[in-house]
Amino acid sequence: MRRIGFILFTVVVLATLVKLGLWQMSRAQEKQALSSALKYRSEQMYYSLDSLPSDPRWYGLTLRGAFDHSRAVLLDNQTYQGRVGYHVLYPFAADGAWVLVNLGWIAAPAYREQIPVLPEHHGELRLAGVIAPPSGLIELKQAPLVAEWPLRVQNLNIQKLSEKMELALLPWVLQIDPEHPVALQQTWTPVVTGPHKHYAYALQWFLMAAAIFALAGWWLKRSKL
Repeated sequence: MRRIGFILFTVVVLATLVKLGLWQMSRAQEKQALSSALKYRSEQMYYSLDSLPSDPRWYGLTLRGAFDHSRAVLLDNQTYQGRVGYHVLYPFAADGAWVLVNLGWIAAPAYREQIPVLPEHHGELRLAGVIAPPSGLIELKQAPLVAEWPLRVQNLNIQKLSEKMELALLPWVLQIDPEHPVALQQTWTPVVTGPHKHYAYALQWFLMAAAIFALAGWWLKRSKL
C-alpha cells in the first residue's frame, strides 16, 4: 500500500512539473511572437486616427495638432542615471480627439514639494511616435486625483485622467519619437520580457521532473531489495 501511494504521489508531482514546464514553453513562444509583432508594427506608420486598426498598440503614428499645457501630468518615480524624475505628459488635440503624449523624462527638483519647470510648445505641431498601452507603477491603494495641475500620478489611469481633465482621452499613450525636437530624455521601453527567461524556467521544471523521476526509480528499486 505504501509503495502504491508513493507511485501515485510521484506521478502527480511529475505531471505537475511537466505541465509547468510546458506552460513556460508556451509563454516563451507567446513572447517570441509578441516581440516579432512589436518589431513589425513599430515599422508601420499611420497618419490619422481614423486610419488606425482596431488594435493600434505598437504602431507608429504621426499627427498634427496642439498641446493643452494647462493639464500636464507627471508620472512619478521615473529614474534616469540614478536620478529621480518624472515622465511629462500633455493632452494633444488632433483629428477631433485627445491623445495623451509622453514627451519623456525630466529631473525632479531637490525638494518633493517643488515642481520642475515644464516645457511648453505652442501652436500647431507635427508629432510622431509609437502607440503604447498606459504604463505605471504598482499601487497598493489607488489615490483619488485631487491635486491641482500639474498632476503627479503613480499610474496612467486613462479613465480617471479623462474625468479629471474633462476630456475624452483615447485609451492609449503616444510615446514620442526620441528624435523629435520637442522630445525630452527618453527612458521608456516596451515592458516585454524576452522568451529566454521562460525557456530557462521551463528547463528548471523539466530538470526537477527528471531528478524526481530518477530518485523515485532509485527508491522503488531499492525497496525491492
